[in-house]
Formats: sequence, C-alpha cells, structure tokens
Amino acid sequence: MTRIGMGSVLALLAASAVANAEPVVVRTGEHPGFTRLVVEDAGIRAWTLGRTAEGYALRLSPGGRTFALSNAFRIITRQRLGSLEPAPNGDLRIGLSCACHITPTEIRPGVIVLDIHDGAALAGATHEKPLPQPGVAEIRPRARPVSSPPPYDWRTVDRRPFEAAPAPPLEQPFVAAMRQSLVEQLSRGSAAGAVDFVEKPPVAESAAPATDPGANVRILPEPGYGISALQHDPAKLTATGAECPADERMDVASWLDDRPVAEQMSAALSGLTGEFDQPRPEAIAAAVRFYLGLGFGAEARLLLETFTFESADRETWETMARVLDGERQPGGPLSSMASCDTAAALWSVLADPPTSSRAVNAPAVLRAFSSLPRHLRQTLGPRLAETLMNLGDLANAEGIRQIMMRGSTDPSAGVTLTEARLMMVTGEPLPLADLERVKAEPGSMSGEALALLIERKAAYGEAPTADDVLQLAAMHHEARGTKLDGRLGRAYRLALALSGDFDQAFARHDLAPEADEDVWRLLAAFGPDSSLLEHAVLADSDPRPPLPQATRQALADRLRSLGLEASADRWWRGDDATKDSAAIMPPLHFITQGTDEVIPPVPAAGASGADRPEDEVRATADDAPQAASASQAVVTPEKAAVSLHDGRNALEESVRTRQKIEDLLRPLR
Repeated sequence: MTRIGMGSVLALLAASAVANAEPVVVRTGEHPGFTRLVVEDAGIRAWTLGRTAEGYALRLSPGGRTFALSNAFRIITRQRLGSLEPAPNGDLRIGLSCACHITPTEIRPGVIVLDIHDGAALAGATHEKPLPQPGVAEIRPRARPVSSPPPYDWRTVDRRPFEAAPAPPLEQPFVAAMRQSLVEQLSRGSAAGAVDFVEKPPVAESAAPATDPGANVRILPEPGYGISALQHDPAKLTATGAECPADERMDVASWLDDRPVAEQMSAALSGLTGEFDQPRPEAIAAAVRFYLGLGFGAEARLLLETFTFESADRETWETMARVLDGERQPGGPLSSMASCDTAAALWSVLADPPTSSRAVNAPAVLRAFSSLPRHLRQTLGPRLAETLMNLGDLANAEGIRQIMMRGSTDPSAGVTLTEARLMMVTGEPLPLADLERVKAEPGSMSGEALALLIERKAAYGEAPTADDVLQLAAMHHEARGTKLDGRLGRAYRLALALSGDFDQAFARHDLAPEADEDVWRLLAAFGPDSSLLEHAVLADSDPRPPLPQATRQALADRLRSLGLEASADRWWRGDDATKDSAAIMPPLHFITQGTDEVIPPVPAAGASGADRPEDEVRATADDAPQAASASQAVVTPEKAAVSLHDGRNALEESVRTRQKIEDLLRPLR
C-alpha cells in the first residue's frame, strides 16, 4: 500500500484550489494625467511588481492564476497602456506604449491599484528592478553570529546633573491676531469665489525629488476607491455644481447679420420642413435663434411649440423667449446660473434673480449685456438695472445704464427711467425735464415716467395737476393685470392724496396696499381737518393701522390741536409726544416747480362715489380747470392774496369741520 505524506496532500489541495479559482478581475480607467489598472481577487496573499523589456510584470502569490482581460480596453485608449497578457509562468505582463512608469498601491487586502504616469520613475524604486526568475532561489550570505551586549549596570552610568527642559516660546499676541485675521479673510475670499484651496501645494522646481514611498504602500482609510470627475474651473460651474453653458450657446449677436431684417427673415423662415413635411431641426433652430436675436419672444416660443425636434438648447431658448417678453421663470433651466462666468449669468439674473448680489457674477453679466445688439440692450436694460437695484448693487446698475447710453446721442426712454430710479434711490434730484418728455411719448414707459413724477411730488409735497390725475386713472385702467398695475395704482393713490381727495385715496386701498403708510403720512402733514377727523378718529373697536412712529406722533399732535385728547392717545400718548413735532416729521409744503414759493394745498375734492377709475375720470373732469388753476396759483406765506373762491372753500371747510366735531361730541352730552 502506497503512503502519501501530509505535505504532498496539502500541495495537491493548494494546486487544485488554484486551478478551480475564479479568474483575477482586471479593471481599467482613464483619469487626468494617468491611467489606472485595478487587480482584485480575494485570494491574493502577496504580490510583486518588476520591470520587463516591454514594461512591467505583476506576480501574484499563490501563482498560476488566470486573468479576466476581455473588458480591459473597453473604456480606455492605448495612449499609455499598450497591452495586457498573461505569461506562461502566471505573471501579468503589462506593456507600455509611452515613456511612463507605474506607481503600485494596495488599498486593501486583495485590491492592487497600478497607476501609469507619464515620465520616469523615482530613482531607486524597488518595483523598477526586474523580477527574479521563477524557481531560482535568491542567494543571500549567511548571517554572522552577533555577540550579546554586556549586561546593564546602573552603577557604571554617568551621573549628570538634572537640567530642566527649556520652556516653549510663548507666541506673541499680535501673531495670533494676524493668524486669525488671515483665516477670516481667506474664508471670505473662498466663499466669494476669489480664493481656491488646493490639497497639496505645488512643489518648487528647485526642490529635491521625493523619496520612493516603497513598492508596497498600503493605505487603510475607508475601504474602496472613488472615481473622481475631471477637474473643472469653478467659474464654469453653477451654484449647484452643474456645468455652465458656454458663451457660444447664447451668443445672440451672432444670430443676426448686417442684411435688412426682411431679407434675414425671409431666409430664416424658408425651408423649415423637408420632404413629406418632416421638420428640419437645423432650419428650425436657426429660425428660433433669429427671432430671439430680434427680441421676438412670443414668435420664438410659437415655433418651439409648433415643431417637435430634439435639441440640447430647446429649454434654454424657451426661457430666453420668456425673458424677452418680460416674464420670469423661477426654477427653470437657467436657475442658479447667476454665478457662471458666461452669458448664462445675464439670462439667469433676468429669468430667476437670486436673493443676494453676492450670488451674481457681475462682470459676466456686464460683459454679456454689452455684447447684446443695441435694440436688446434698450429692451432688457431697464429691467436688468432695476433687478440689480433691488439686490442693492447700485454700482453695476449704473454700469448697465452707461452701456445703454453707448452708441446714442440722446438718452432713450429706458435710459431716462433707469437714471431716474437710480437717482431716487440715491436721493439725487430727478431729471424732471427728461421725465416730462418720456411722459408725453406713447407707450408703457410714459406711465412709468408719470409714476416716478408722482413719487417725486409725494416726497416734496407738491400737488399734481388735474391732467396728471386724470391720465393716471386712465393709464391704471388700461394696465390692469400687467406689471404696471401695482406701480400705477400706487401712484394714483398718492396723486389723490396730494390733490386733497383723501376719501378716495383711502377707499382705493385695493389698488396698492403698500401705499397706506404714504397716504397716512400725507394726511398727517397737510390733510384738511375734515379728512383728519374722518379717518384719524378711530372707534374703540377699530384696530390702529401699523404706521411709523413719526406719522403716529404727527397725527396725535394734529388731533390734540383740535382738542381730541382721547383720539390722539390712540396714536401717541401725550406724555410721550414731543413739543416740536417738526423735529421728527417735517411738514410738507406744496412747491411750484422752478420756484421756492409755497402755495396752499389743493382743497379736497368732493367724494364722487365712483368705484372704477373710468368713473373717477368722468367725475373729476368737471373740476379739472379749477384744480389746475389752484395748483398754478403762487402765494407767499407772508402775503397770501385770498380770492373769493379760496374764501368760499375755507368757509365750507370750516362748516364741515364744525359739523364733524359736533357729531363726535353729541354722544358725550
């Protein structure tokens, strides 16, 4: 009977296990600056990498393994890795097609990462040596016996006096303060996108080469490896990390040429369909871009809705068309792109403005706006400047206005309105002559100019003319449901208050609820006593309107002057009121344009009972000559020439005031 030793049995079992093992998985991938090979198998116990004539050879232990190489070149090129093939002895031959070197790393047991980098390897790297031939034992000299050291004897040790360690140097306070300041400034710069941090600072050219980290480097952080994307320029990424559209995709100026518009339109709209009326995507895309270049947003959207075709810019064109028509698109395809360094920043600010000016790449917006055709600058400029003003960016809003002025001798209506809004925010005098010129022009901008003039009159306490009140009522009726609805409604309420018709100014609260504070302020400043008693004397059950302190104190002072102490306390208690209310809220006077003389306020017009602006227009038309003459009468405070008309109005006002006071005091008798 044949006897088999235990060692032979173990060898046969190991060979059988290797023969029946699964092939070693080999994966590849391209990365910026290097190509990666990943060799993974749970049965790998040891490995060695060495140089060959063609490149490198990887030897695994236990040997005799097979490799799965069918998908090795599926996603990579042969720019660095030329070939992969198993050797007869079980090694993996790695052929290189460039002057490259391999850096091996074992990220965890059984997973070996081989990165192929351009250039030569570090001098003295162990994996740059050839592998020993299989079956040839490495001859090493026999180790010499080492004599044991003598035993330790504490009595023979030198006894030196104890020396205290030097105290660590204390850091100067100004060094810590400077370090903290640098950290704060770098943090602010990083948040604003002006500073970029790198994981490792670049090595100087004169620095000595790094030492070889070793052939077997094992990194033991979290297992696995991540596939990182290509490095992107932060200026070309949106706030959400997506890729910013390139400038070429929104180069509106290139969508038009120097030919007459009719000739361009004829060429752009011909050939939209081909054989069997099939849409031609290239021709339709060119027609859409042509309409966008002209500023025809509705026509561009109609083309996109009529023809169905695939295009990466289809949603972007639709958003641009909405912007050209004066619409917003929150959450659209251009949202969160205001930080891009391309033309997308301009259209993103117009389509979905961010909540802070820090999220806007202002240089990119100005650059893209400057490259637009002149007619689009005039169309989009006022809206863009107003958006930047709402974000508090007055400097770049002024830059938009200056770009709009380029190429024109006389300021357009849009430039004038933009300049007026900027001056109103900064407190500068408005260009009244230019606003009057825009007001006389046809179009929607005349309404905006008139609204700005009324705002200015409300700030200085000037009475509008009867024609202005009539024109505002008509314009507001026409602008219902448009973007000018609220702006003209506010101006109309202020004009009614400035004309003395506080009853209608309060009754038309629905036109512009945000104008309530200004109407109350005008009532407290120069409203007649009858209007003051009608609106400022509150019943116990009536809630007090939320008004600023100065307005409430002015109303209380007016009511105390009429002897209504209890009603005044509803607005401002007597012990808290100042003796001089003018120190908190200066009284407003009517000032005629071009003079410094004060004129009396326009007497309150009788309530017309109309609920609609057109009815109010008809009701006020009969009194227009009287209101106009009253607003043009110039009177000095010292010598007021009282006419019969003014005396009659004063007498009627006194009678109405007396009657209201008697009605208020009747329950107390």
